[in-house]
Amino acid sequence: MCGQEGRSTVNPRTAVQGLCVLGIDPGTTVTGWGVVRSSSDSLERVASGVLRLRGERAAKLAAIFALVLELCEQHRPDAVSLEQSFVGDNIQTAFRLGEARGSVMVAAARAGVTVHEYSPAAIKMAVAGSGRADKAQVGGMVTRLLGVTTDLVADEADALGAAICHTNTARFAARIDCSAPAAGGAALSIAAVARRARNGRTRWR
Repeated sequence: MCGQEGRSTVNPRTAVQGLCVLGIDPGTTVTGWGVVRSSSDSLERVASGVLRLRGERAAKLAAIFALVLELCEQHRPDAVSLEQSFVGDNIQTAFRLGEARGSVMVAAARAGVTVHEYSPAAIKMAVAGSGRADKAQVGGMVTRLLGVTTDLVADEADALGAAICHTNTARFAARIDCSAPAAGGAALSIAAVARRARNGRTRWR
């Protein structure tokens, strides 16, 4: 568990330490999840795993909802991070993915946790340094950044990657805010940085 009862939203004017993010990689067959906590300049994997789904569509969506709600109650994350959906060649697959994402969003809303979405390119950039990195490269960098010594399921690694992306976004927003002039300077909020990151325009350092 990384949260504390009565915790308020992270203030970007302070160092982003102890930020807890739940990343979800929703799917109708396998849904990956991962909880990442930041500490100073390091990242820690608190917990992660996958949910393998069986049964009718409605039952699968209910299972995803229950999983996210349980994880929010157990770990009390500051945010839930999701990859933005996109329509590929298979429209039906995109529809099914949209339903799974909807279950995640509703569960997060029920738990009172804000959902942040990032483009696939933004997540790859945050994790591997390239918006065109393949799954193997992203998975390898996730294990390195989090110091994971065991093999991760691809969906699990993708969920952790989404969590890392939001953590880096929050850190970047905090640094820009701290460097803004004390009077009359426009602070860049986490939400504003997130909007830039959705298109992969923000570079992490």
